[in-house]
Amino acid sequence: MARYQRGWLRVVERKQGRIWQLRYNAVDPMNGAKKERTVIVGSLADFPTKSACWQEVDRRRLNERINQPSGGAKLRLRQLADFYLSHKVFGQLAHTTQYLHKHVINDYLLARWADEFALDLRGLAIEDWLHSLSKAEGGELEGPTLGKIKQVLMVVLRYAEKYGHLPMGFATELGNQISISTSSDYEAVILTPEQTMTVLSHMRQPASTLTLLIAATGLRWSEVAGLQWQDIDWARNRIHLRRKFINGRVEQRLKTKKSKSAVAMAPLLARFLQEWHRETLYGAPTDWVFASHKEKGRMPRVGNMLVSDYLRPAAVKAGVLRVAEDGTVCDSSGNPVRRFGFHNLRHSLSTALITSEKQDPRTVQDMMRHSKSSTTLDLYTQSTMEQRIAAQESLLHRFVPNGLPS
Repeated sequence: MARYQRGWLRVVERKQGRIWQLRYNAVDPMNGAKKERTVIVGSLADFPTKSACWQEVDRRRLNERINQPSGGAKLRLRQLADFYLSHKVFGQLAHTTQYLHKHVINDYLLARWADEFALDLRGLAIEDWLHSLSKAEGGELEGPTLGKIKQVLMVVLRYAEKYGHLPMGFATELGNQISISTSSDYEAVILTPEQTMTVLSHMRQPASTLTLLIAATGLRWSEVAGLQWQDIDWARNRIHLRRKFINGRVEQRLKTKKSKSAVAMAPLLARFLQEWHRETLYGAPTDWVFASHKEKGRMPRVGNMLVSDYLRPAAVKAGVLRVAEDGTVCDSSGNPVRRFGFHNLRHSLSTALITSEKQDPRTVQDMMRHSKSSTTLDLYTQSTMEQRIAAQESLLHRFVPNGLPS
């Protein structure tokens, strides 16, 4: 947060005589460098003492003026966005986060607001614009995406505040004026353990072991792709996560601090991995666990190809997914399916452990490596209709012990 400054007074010689100057440091809006600036307060004859000069400074409210961001009212959103994208802090973000922020800034924020003066932005106008992009208003974006656009805008504005380009608190006040629903009607397809077993029966190596690994651990695909054989601790029954592989790049930074936690590896899962270790051509410590044959082991396999070539066809054969003649995909209950991939297994794991296996939520949270238990319970766990009916039936038998209407 920028410190409030009072400036300092100095008497200087000018042609018209000796005058008081109020000097202060201002931030150059284009490069963030500090520059000394001056404001003429008056002549020494009018204000013979420093105390008298400070009274004039207060009367003219010059301290408020010098604490306004330099040139803030003249800066457009595209200038603030350029400042953020070129800042060293942006370069330290994960590659995926950089990609997301650039996409949101260039394809949404600047496409609409590039030439608007930042201080002229109004919450209601931004809210109306976001609503126009929503599916409810004929647009193409879901609530979570709209929330992400708002979030990235706030990041850009807060960086501008931090370096003196905008008044402190501007972003918070603007954000409070923007009310937008970030919910989605998306509901992940949940596989029961029995359905997962059937899906696995329709797959061959290495897709079957890879899918079992995700189903049993809840690992994200990028984390699985980043695994090397040296990361598997056979003696201590755990898997260490040291990197991820995403968009053709290796990144040492994982999604969250919690994501770095060691992953449990039950002896049964270890036996499947050991079997694959014996089969693969790439079993050296620094080889990828699921190396690409096409790339001669230099790269991991590609996730979307594994989904389209193995996981989805197996799910169709297992009856988890149904494909209509017009190409529409539905789940086993006939509900339309928009997305189906390895991430569904992560949701399925959380659901099975809590609702079927009755595991302690804290244990499940740690297995999922979520920072908050609310993420595990609210976003990743959902009961099936059969479980809800059974729970209701159990309670009804306590209401009506003989099981018959009176």
